[in-house]
Amino acid sequence: MPYSASRLETYRQCPQKFKFTYIDGIKTPSEGIEAFMGSRVHEALEKLYTDLKFFREVTLESLLDYYRQIWDKEWHEEIRIVREELTPENYLAMGEKCIVDYFNRYFPFDQNRTLGIEYRVEFNLDKAGKHSLLGFVDRISRPKDKVIWIHDYKAKGFLPTQQDLDEDRQLPFYQMAVKELWPDTEEVELVWHYLLFDQEIHSRRTDEELEALRQETIDLIEEIESATAFPTHKSGLCTWCEHQPICPQFRHLFETKSLPQNEYMGEEGVQLGERLVQLQSEDEKLKAEIAKVKEALIDYSKSKGVEVVFTKGYKVLIRVYDNFKFPGKKDPGRANLEKLVKAAGKWEEVSFLDVFALSKVLEKGGWDQALIEKVKKFGTPGQSPWIKAFPQNKRGW
Repeated sequence: MPYSASRLETYRQCPQKFKFTYIDGIKTPSEGIEAFMGSRVHEALEKLYTDLKFFREVTLESLLDYYRQIWDKEWHEEIRIVREELTPENYLAMGEKCIVDYFNRYFPFDQNRTLGIEYRVEFNLDKAGKHSLLGFVDRISRPKDKVIWIHDYKAKGFLPTQQDLDEDRQLPFYQMAVKELWPDTEEVELVWHYLLFDQEIHSRRTDEELEALRQETIDLIEEIESATAFPTHKSGLCTWCEHQPICPQFRHLFETKSLPQNEYMGEEGVQLGERLVQLQSEDEKLKAEIAKVKEALIDYSKSKGVEVVFTKGYKVLIRVYDNFKFPGKKDPGRANLEKLVKAAGKWEEVSFLDVFALSKVLEKGGWDQALIEKVKKFGTPGQSPWIKAFPQNKRGW
């Protein structure tokens, strides 16, 4: 069975969703309104270029009428609107704006000759035909001899950067197919139309980049086909995922949100979760209190000149050690410190520059004094308290 760009991207985004969709074949009636709106806009633009192909009269009014008709015809009760502040009418109007802007920008649509609309392409990634890809190109056009443009229409509410599109994988797949279908082609341009922003963005791929993508895709397909586990990858895309009710990340939410209040509060998972939250809160309060008591004990030991405090059954040891604080991994000076330690052949000795281990080495000595002095220049003197309570033995110690 051939793969598609969207199928491969689903696996990259979330292997669990890939399994639900393409291995288990789970179909849900639910559909996000963003995808619904995008499909209707695509259908309207497909009609636009089909009418032009057969020399039918095309007007903006007739195109908008068609868009509204298919919107009403395809609308169903399982369409989800994640953004509660928006309504179906808002999305209907967004789609209309996409069509109006596109029509006004390209009318009378004579910039190039259309070769295909929703054009089906299927091709092999390897000579043996073991791995193949299938896709549908929104539109293929020819602006001049031996030059082909591959168009993709996006009704999404965000505008990617040039770098994002220069790293896109979908249209380069289609470029591979185009070079096989029209072997005399000398130039291929990848063209994205971000309709909500009235933006046309271009990109190109070299033969070397296409070959690298081909091999990367073969490796990914082989990874998928040998996979025994399909973990969940939680991301911002989860909000729009139709598989939330069965996903391990969200299933409990869907199983409990419709329970009556008395049953919900008695549900085992809810009770355990609430108990954990309570204990964590108490733990944070205890940590804060312990820190305050330790700070007070240090002050007490300094003022009284003692290193051990005795209670009825315990002794509390109080130590304050001199040390050096060195820059962390993201701090200025870290790179030069690492360079110095590596050059001295001491990298592994301080656990690949664990700053605590480094401080202990300087405290105990053992390194050449000149090296120690160079290392110390990267740090600042400090102190680390150590406080621990132990049970007393029978002798009181």
